[in-house]
Amino acid sequence: MEWPNLCLLLLTYNRLEYAQRTLRSALDNLHYSGEVRVHIADDGTSEEYREQLKVLAGGYPNIVSVTTSNSEHRGYGANYNLAAQTVHSHSQIVLPLEDDWQLMRPLDLDPLVLALMEEKFGSIRLGYLGFTQGMWGELVIANGLIWLLFNPESYEPHIFAGHPRLETVAWERSVGEWPLDLFPGQTEFVVCHNVAARCGIVWPMQMLTTDGGLFVHIGTEPAVDLGRTMEAVLS
Repeated sequence: MEWPNLCLLLLTYNRLEYAQRTLRSALDNLHYSGEVRVHIADDGTSEEYREQLKVLAGGYPNIVSVTTSNSEHRGYGANYNLAAQTVHSHSQIVLPLEDDWQLMRPLDLDPLVLALMEEKFGSIRLGYLGFTQGMWGELVIANGLIWLLFNPESYEPHIFAGHPRLETVAWERSVGEWPLDLFPGQTEFVVCHNVAARCGIVWPMQMLTTDGGLFVHIGTEPAVDLGRTMEAVLS
C-alpha cells in the first residue's frame, strides 16, 4: 500500500533545551512505515536556534526533509498558520507537537494512520483525558481497534486541544486558520469553539490510559482528575 506522507510539526519559541528534548524523544520513539518529514515552526527566536533544531532532526536517517518557518514574534496563531502553508504542501498527515511534550515510550503510528485513512476520523488525541465539564462519546471500531469518538455537543470545550494529536490535512483545512494576537491557551480555546474542530475527534482506548501514558508535559503535572472514570466519560 502507499502510505501518506507524515509531518512532525514542532511549534516552538526560545526554549532550546525543552525543544531538543521534545524533538529527540519523538524521533527516537515514533515508528511509521511511510515517509516522515519535520517542520520547525519558530515564532522569531533566531536563525541559529532553528538551525540547531534542524540539524538535530536531520541527523535521523528516516527523516526525508526538515523545513523551518519564522513567524517573527506574531504569536501562536500566526506561527501555526505560517507553518501549515509549508506542511500542507507536502504531507497528508500532521503530528502537531508543542516544544514541551516528551514522548516517553515507543509509539507505532501505523494503526493510527490507517484509521485516519479510512476517513472515519480527522483528529486522534494522544494525551490524557482532561476535562472539567461533561464530555460524551461513543465506542466505535476502526482498523481493528476500539476508539472513543467524542460527541461534538459535549459541554467540555476542549475536545481536541491541549496535548499532542495526529490529524489529517483535510481536517486541519476544514478547521481553517487559527486566530491571531492571543496567548496559546486563548488561541486553542477559540479554535475549540469552531464547529469543525469539534467533529471527528477520537481517543485510542487500547493504546492509552486516562492519564495519558505516552507524553509527559515537561515540568508540569498533568491536569487530569483521576477520579473521573470511563463510565463518567461515556454517560
